Amino acid sequence: MKIEIKEVSHDDPAFLMLCGELDSFLNVAIGGEDKREKYKKFNHTDTMDFVAAAYDNGEPAGCGALRKYSEKEVEIKRVFVRERYRGKNVGGQILEKLLERAEQMGFERMILETGAFLEASVRLYQRYGFRRIENYGAYKDMPESLCMGREIGADAIIYCIGKRMEAEELQALYESVGWKSGKYADRLLQSFEKAGMVMSAWSGTKLVGLVEVLDDGGVTAYVHYLLVNPLYQGKGVGARLMEAVKERYKDYLYIVLSCEQKAVIPFYEKLGFSAIEGSTPMQINRL
Repeated sequence: MKIEIKEVSHDDPAFLMLCGELDSFLNVAIGGEDKREKYKKFNHTDTMDFVAAAYDNGEPAGCGALRKYSEKEVEIKRVFVRERYRGKNVGGQILEKLLERAEQMGFERMILETGAFLEASVRLYQRYGFRRIENYGAYKDMPESLCMGREIGADAIIYCIGKRMEAEELQALYESVGWKSGKYADRLLQSFEKAGMVMSAWSGTKLVGLVEVLDDGGVTAYVHYLLVNPLYQGKGVGARLMEAVKERYKDYLYIVLSCEQKAVIPFYEKLGFSAIEGSTPMQINRL
């Protein structure tokens, strides 16, 4: 399978067909076309400013579009991947094209509306740095809607959950803070697959920060790694990563970490952590 992403017109037959399939999919997912009636006026294809379609050897596989929302913001619309192409990163390739085009168009922020029940879509957007925001515009009084947003541009720090990393990128980050475990980047990547949470911070294509959390499913979450490239320290990157951890595990009884440097203790105290009196960190070190 070789996916090609093409720019097409808003009245392109393939795009219109895919939008029809998207509407049919949503009708089933939400429990009937009548429940989607109030959304239809926000999805007219002739209001789109940019449309991308994905093809597999000429066969339409998925689509996505952009529509100007304000002078600085652009809205993602009509993202859809046909069932037989799901799980193959077609949605990711479409989203990358939309991100690229939005930046070329000079926008500073991207926003979108989806539904909490569309879990695969939410995970896709999180992987590309989108996070939940307050419902905007027409969606303010629609509690079933879930709105997300992210900054774009060269100066933006983007925070992603589940974003794929290369071993070389991970090793460079670990080495920037002098951590020997960076030599075992392949092992680290394998361990991340079983972690409860991995969130990364990116400046363009550069990995500049990371938090990994191990959890037992309900009682204790252990912050295993938190690291930020020294060039990006003091910019709120670590705090943003930790606030995401606190939100993710807000219903757990414990969020635990081991602070090896006394100079960093005030940082964690500002985030609400306190020392465990009488506790001594211990390990078996094979590095």
